[in-house]
Amino acid sequence: MTRSQTVTAVVLMLLCLAPADAPRSHTFTNPIVTSTDAPDPWVICHDGWYCFTATLEPEGGLWVWKSRTLGGLDRAEKVKVWTAPKTGPQSRQIWAPELYRFGERWYLYYTASDGNDRNHRHYVLESKTDDPLGEYVDRGRVDPELDSFAIDGSILRMPDGKLYWMYSTGALEIALMTSPTRVDGSRRALLAKADLAWERTWIEAPQALVRDGRVFVVYSAGHSGTPNYALGLLTYTGGDVLDPKSWKKSPAPVFAPVFNEHGAVYTVGHPCFTKSSDGDEDWIVYHGKEWTHADKPSFANRKARMQRFTWRPDGTPDFGQPIPAGVPIPLPSGEAEN
Repeated sequence: MTRSQTVTAVVLMLLCLAPADAPRSHTFTNPIVTSTDAPDPWVICHDGWYCFTATLEPEGGLWVWKSRTLGGLDRAEKVKVWTAPKTGPQSRQIWAPELYRFGERWYLYYTASDGNDRNHRHYVLESKTDDPLGEYVDRGRVDPELDSFAIDGSILRMPDGKLYWMYSTGALEIALMTSPTRVDGSRRALLAKADLAWERTWIEAPQALVRDGRVFVVYSAGHSGTPNYALGLLTYTGGDVLDPKSWKKSPAPVFAPVFNEHGAVYTVGHPCFTKSSDGDEDWIVYHGKEWTHADKPSFANRKARMQRFTWRPDGTPDFGQPIPAGVPIPLPSGEAEN
């Protein structure tokens, strides 16, 4: 055997002895974003891509992340799409952004203030092109006639296509939208108030959940910095969307903090809802904490998390219990991590 043949044989032997490619993992663990705190998470899926935003830079601006998979959000392309002015009504406390696509434009809604919480108002940006990571134009306040504290703006799109603007003033309120950037101030109503003991006098973060013609609003109750923050449910029963009597409130939380042998999840709330990439599964994305001090409420350490949810025979959502950090969870169907 020549020297060249010997070298070739050795290389082939080493290749045979080398371990095969590591198998792909089919699980993940919460939180799904570890690189930063990510409260008030929002995910929208379009054209095979997941776009993510959250309260990522509350004193600086708004970011949009883009990923092919839910499980890969923390490794997504990350772009700061809007920088807050140094002073003024949109300069501070930039919270709870939500991203939507209407027509061929993207709309990014958020609340902001001048640093005084009582001055929180809703604002909207419109993309210049059909690119969620591209440039945006400031379209001003969503509800210019509402000159009082308001946070957590979100859109309810009814099965008939009508748009409604939902938000929190400590209670949940709703208004008819005349376009993706404005509401009809004359068509505004109270949607629900905190009248149950577990709601602790404050409800916020309304989120629409629509399936097979049925309409639900999931909301958060209590203080987002305390361990007892939980989710409640409103069910639309028909009639005028702006009439509180058209909505039925569930008497108990539908998703609440948990403490078990696997660990703890506190402060669960401000969710959004999305589908697996193949469309077969429903997923809730929310923020939570792994620990908290009941006597020292804090907004710090709220991490974005997700898990699959299902539906009961009566057509209502079944969110189960929050899954503690470190517990393996099957990836959304159609995904596999390298």
